[in-house]
Amino acid sequence: MNNTVEIKLKEQKYNGKLDMRCLANVQLELKKQGIEMNMQDIFNSIGKQDLNIVLEIAIQSILRCHKQLKRASIEDKMDFSEMENVFSFITKLAETSMPKNEGKQIEE
Repeated sequence: MNNTVEIKLKEQKYNGKLDMRCLANVQLELKKQGIEMNMQDIFNSIGKQDLNIVLEIAIQSILRCHKQLKRASIEDKMDFSEMENVFSFITKLAETSMPKNEGKQIEE
């Protein structure tokens, strides 16, 4: 099963993967910035379209597939003109990575 999603930033194509390692890397990076977040906080922030969190997930998911890339080279391509792209990338990552509910209702 392929859980990678493609994004095009400034005419350059990248693959990204949203998995537990990606989320752990997001937590580590946020911690360096003095922000403590658990997984639920991260998902809530995505829902609120928190730009800091959304961009961090995009960066970390790309780094999961392109280990040779430097963080700065990805950040340089994520300017305002690419934000719609980034948000749709995050949506596709979430859809691809989350378990599918095959007609079963989950009670909360």
